[in-house]
Amino acid sequence: MNNYLLILGTSISDIRKILNFTQEDLAYKVGVSRPTIVKLEQDPSRLTKTLALAFFTTVSYEINIRIEDVKKLDPKEYNNLDKLKKFINEIKKTTSLPIGTVATAATLSLGGLIPGIGAVITSIGTTGVIPEKKKSTEEIKWDEEKVRKIIEEVQKKLIEDKNKIVNCFQLSALQIDQFVEKIEEGENTNEE
Repeated sequence: MNNYLLILGTSISDIRKILNFTQEDLAYKVGVSRPTIVKLEQDPSRLTKTLALAFFTTVSYEINIRIEDVKKLDPKEYNNLDKLKKFINEIKKTTSLPIGTVATAATLSLGGLIPGIGAVITSIGTTGVIPEKKKSTEEIKWDEEKVRKIIEEVQKKLIEDKNKIVNCFQLSALQIDQFVEKIEEGENTNEE
């Protein structure tokens, strides 16, 4: 039994939740069946080196690509209210964050600047429309700076998520060499 793999196996569910993945989502990304993920979450001792490597690669890629995709968003492209829906859809697509998280990030970054912005974003994210009572451009003063602030908050959230994932893996960074060393250390612990 590899101690590190056992510990990592107990973190699969936590990592999956950080990424907002269902068991089926994770299974698809890793290239295994959903029952495999279910079994791993129920019995962490089933995690093999091969599955752990696939899991690590998937998770590392997913969080890093989300961070990069958000960095590519240009606030100038979403600087007016007519583009708010497009912006929310782009944030949802690039980050796979729950819309509630995006709404919370917007509320945190904009505070009292736009009363009810969290509700507007949640509505757009779930129904695709701006609620009637919030359509007034006087009520929602949307501009490039607000877009920039929301992007910054989403980036902060993704960095926090990455740090949580790094901690789950018990690493200092999501680097394959560190990960393989941890697996080897876990095997060496058993030999002593």
